[in-house]
Parts: sequence; C-alpha cells; structure tokens
Amino acid sequence: MDTNRELKRYDIKPIRELTQDEKEYIATETIKKIESMIVEFDGNNMYEHIINSKMFLAKIPDKYTDVNYIISMNAIYIKNEMAMRNIDEIMLHEIFHYIQCNEKNSFEERMPEQMGLCKFDYYKIKGLAINEVAIQLIISIVFQNRKENTNYFGISVKAIYNKSFPILCALFQQITYILGYNDLLKSILENTDDFEEAFEEFAGEKSYIFLRNSFDKMMQARDFIAQERMILKKSPNHKKKRLIEKKIEIYTKEIQNHFLAVQRLCYKEYFKKLFKKVKNEEDLTKLQEEIDKYHEHIGKVNNIDEFYIYIQKQIKKINRKLK
Repeated sequence: MDTNRELKRYDIKPIRELTQDEKEYIATETIKKIESMIVEFDGNNMYEHIINSKMFLAKIPDKYTDVNYIISMNAIYIKNEMAMRNIDEIMLHEIFHYIQCNEKNSFEERMPEQMGLCKFDYYKIKGLAINEVAIQLIISIVFQNRKENTNYFGISVKAIYNKSFPILCALFQQITYILGYNDLLKSILENTDDFEEAFEEFAGEKSYIFLRNSFDKMMQARDFIAQERMILKKSPNHKKKRLIEKKIEIYTKEIQNHFLAVQRLCYKEYFKKLFKKVKNEEDLTKLQEEIDKYHEHIGKVNNIDEFYIYIQKQIKKINRKLK
C-alpha cells in the first residue's frame, strides 16, 4: 500500500515524531491510570509497546478525534502537545488498538489473525463487538466514569457512563464482576485466549461462542436501528414510516433477547455454585449479601426483574432444606 497516499486520504500531515522522553511519559502515565483502578494489572507489556511505537504530532482535520491510530501506517497521530500530555479516553482507546495490532503479529501481514478478543477467519470477523465493548468498559473504569440509571432499547440498567456502548458495557460488567479483569486484560493486550478459556471454565465448553456471537448480533442490530432512524427522519411517506418503525421494533427485540439470554447464563451459572455452599442460616445471610451486590448490575426489560424471580424460587428451595 502507498502509505503517503493513505495519509493524504485522511488529510493527516505529520509534523514530527515524538521524542523518546515524550513516549515514556505517555507510557508511564497510561499505566499509572490503569494500575490505580485495576490492581491486578501488569503494565510491563504495555510499556514496551508504547515506548517502541511510532507516534507523531500531526495536523489532523477537525472531523477526526485528536488522537488516531491508522492501522495501514501502524502509527499513532496526535493533534497537538495538549492532547499528548492529556492521557484521555481517546488516547487510551487508540493505544489499546495499536498494541492489539502489534502483539505477536508480523505487521507485514496486514491482517493479523487475532486482535484482542477479535479473530479474523479468512474474510469473516468474529468478536469485533465484544472486543470493542471490553476495551470501552476498561477505559470507563480507568477514568472512573460514574454509573447512572439509563434505558436504551427498552433495557433499564445502572450502567457505567460511556457514549458508545452503555447497555453492552453494563452487561459485560456482570462478567467482570464474576471473572475479574486479569484474564481479560491479558487477552486484550497480548492477543491470547485466556479470557475465552476462563469463561468456558465458568459456563461450559460452548458458552464463549454463544457470548461472542450474542455481542456481535446486538452490535449489528444497534447499527441497523441507527440506519433505520436516519431513513425515518427523511421519509415523508406514512406507510414507509410504519414499515421502518416495525423494523426498529424487531431489531430492538433482538437486542433485548440477546441481552437477557447472556445475563441469564451468567447469573444462573454463578449462583448455581453459591447455592450449593449454603448449609446453614449464616451461609444464607452471606448469600443474600452477594445477591444484593450482584443485583446492582442487573438489566430489566419492561420493568420485569427476571433475576429477582429466579433468586426467590431458589431461596425458597434452600429454606425448605434448612428446616
């Protein structure tokens, strides 16, 4: 590929490459931010990638963000020194993608086999959604984004704030509540299958394929809804409007169904093991405390709390055994 032509296409004009001191500053500050929120994080791998990366100050058109990783150039372009000094969410997101493209891959192979949780099989991409959501969730946690009650696609949940994937991040946070961040971060930053294997150990052999496909389908349905809403704004035809609204209803229902299916899988597998440990009233009290903590992550459709209904049935069974 003609790399100069690629830069012209984006209208990005490099000014100078960052000095080693500047890259070391970015590496150190980035790792400090992550370590302050995720104690099990080991930043050595990330540090090496950042200090050995190609980073440029550049003139970047206003239509783009202040920091951009261009895969064909294998380089990160930063709009100004203020953006370089301010390690924000956009900077961290682009660094994650840079590392994923360079970890265990010869960059001469323009399409790596794996980028974090995303895998490329010939011309088929698997796990694009779950990879993006996992990165966004980690970034939202690192920057201590607040949690807020929200409702998207008819799903109400207390979600960690982010502009891109609030509902999917909320769902993924249930998984990290159960499994933690260690395997996830390793998979994202080293292109390993540690997270996949951890989820399969937790929920069964085929569970990860179900999880990955569900996230891909939810992301695809979300994008279809966005497209249909754009068409809806421009359509003066009443019959066509109703047809578009019907499509949006179908896609919305698809998101709801996949969300509930993943959520159901997670809490049933998690609490199934905890129910078995209850031998007395003290154990039951501890279990109730854990139920209350987990309940904070639960999403509801049409204000129906499936989790609460499931838990109450199981608690009744336990109480009968303890009598």
